[in-house]
Amino acid sequence: MQIQLLQIVLANNTFIAEWSKLLCYFYMSDYKVNVDFDKLKEYFLHLTPQQIALLKDQGGMTLNFEFEMPDEEYERFYNELLIILKAYNLEEHINELYYIVITLDNQCQDVKYLSEERYNDDKTSKEVAQFLLAVKSYKPNQGFQLVAKSMTDTAAIKNPVVATWMSQLIVDAIEAKNFPFEVFGESILLHLFGENPMQEKSISLDRLESASTMKIKKPTYKDILFRFALHLRTYLNEYTDLKTTGTVILANSHANLFFDIFEMLSYFHRNDIESEPKDYMHALFQNQLKSYRS
Repeated sequence: MQIQLLQIVLANNTFIAEWSKLLCYFYMSDYKVNVDFDKLKEYFLHLTPQQIALLKDQGGMTLNFEFEMPDEEYERFYNELLIILKAYNLEEHINELYYIVITLDNQCQDVKYLSEERYNDDKTSKEVAQFLLAVKSYKPNQGFQLVAKSMTDTAAIKNPVVATWMSQLIVDAIEAKNFPFEVFGESILLHLFGENPMQEKSISLDRLESASTMKIKKPTYKDILFRFALHLRTYLNEYTDLKTTGTVILANSHANLFFDIFEMLSYFHRNDIESEPKDYMHALFQNQLKSYRS
């Protein structure tokens, strides 16, 4: 039950480096959860018996995470989870399951932030590469315009000489690396200049063609939710009467419970799906298992 969610996504050095760009929200929570440390020992491997005894005397674990919330938000999630657990006769496990849920959700938020930032950076790099390729590939005998378009208006520089001159200013600035990385994203250097971006003085057409056609897949987080659910299932099977038996991978009771928890955390909403909640979770499990076997 060791927590390794982030290692799934942070699998290469480029993405690990993105950790330095995390935007943190510090509320310095005082919210405590009085958990059974024996049941959650895998989550507290770094604590000594003396430290655990002290935490128990102080009222439990204080919730302080990378992406913080005000205490009233922690309490709101606690109360909403308690309502869900009562429907499954699991209310006596509220503190332990709450700690698991809030911990794994916090890690998922880290992953979502990094994944979305990477996705947006890659999309920007692709669009910039397409623009640069159009400018660099322009032939004098071809028509060339520079177009600016908003939701309501479109304006164009139709004189090809003027349009080319203005576009070349952009090309020169990017090749000189004279642009704000916080706007363009740091990955643009790798996409446009390669492994040694500071040594490259110009951008080759081959590299622009590659960057302008790269496939960018919008993150879905289904693999993260699958592993999230596995952590919950491990606890349920070990400490509750809500178990999977035999060769069953996902019981209907687990599927419904996981859906309710993920909906509470706003990962999806039942009004947005066409299947029954349990069927949605069964499909998620089956699809992830197929991807691992293929």
